[in-house]
Amino acid sequence: MNEELTNEVLEAVVNCDDRKDCIYCPAQSVCEDRISGIKQSLATALLEEMVKPKVDVWKGAPEWATSAEVTWESAAEGKRRTGPTYTRELPKSRARQIAEEEGHGLAEKYGWNAAAKELVTNVMESALNKYAEELEGKE
Repeated sequence: MNEELTNEVLEAVVNCDDRKDCIYCPAQSVCEDRISGIKQSLATALLEEMVKPKVDVWKGAPEWATSAEVTWESAAEGKRRTGPTYTRELPKSRARQIAEEEGHGLAEKYGWNAAAKELVTNVMESALNKYAEELEGKE
């Protein structure tokens, strides 16, 4: 679900009487099939929100970090408790995105296995990066 659930949208959902004209309703973007659709959208948004870390575990982390573990310590009790481990996918370079689109397309078209698909994707990414370096050198 990509729509943002603002207080205005949530209030509109709570106050919806299902007989009103929905054209000007702030919840129209999340309302798929009247109330049942709204409930489904809100449940989806709630589940997505629940899996997000409540603190920014990535603040101050190096850009290559892919996992973070939250640890709590109590000075008074001397106890240490480890919380959940969060993972993230590193952003892909534009060259990698293009190589994956084209490499996966070729693999699907010709029925290649996963190893061949990855090999072609890596070769394409390497070629695109080399070409970008050459272009930077000409400037």
